[in-house]
Amino acid sequence: MTDAHATPAASTYRVQLHAGFGFEDARAVVGFLRDLGVGALYASPFFAARPGSTHGYDVVDYAALNPEVGDRASFDGLSAALRDAGMGLLADFV
Repeated sequence: MTDAHATPAASTYRVQLHAGFGFEDARAVVGFLRDLGVGALYASPFFAARPGSTHGYDVVDYAALNPEVGDRASFDGLSAALRDAGMGLLADFV
């Protein structure tokens, strides 16, 4: 049995999450990335950051998602789409 969480990703694709490209946008490209052979989505920081942040490296709350990139339901939707595609999620944080 292969588990995407236990198998190292052979390749990643990085997305820069911000107000103009959030969890739902990333979810929309999961099938395309899977077809390219990407093993994991490498996401920029997505914890609550300074309002208007375009990079997410200025985190102000590690206990909350950045509302500018989406809420818990949209994060769960992205996670489910990745899991269904056999892909992992690599989260960048500082």
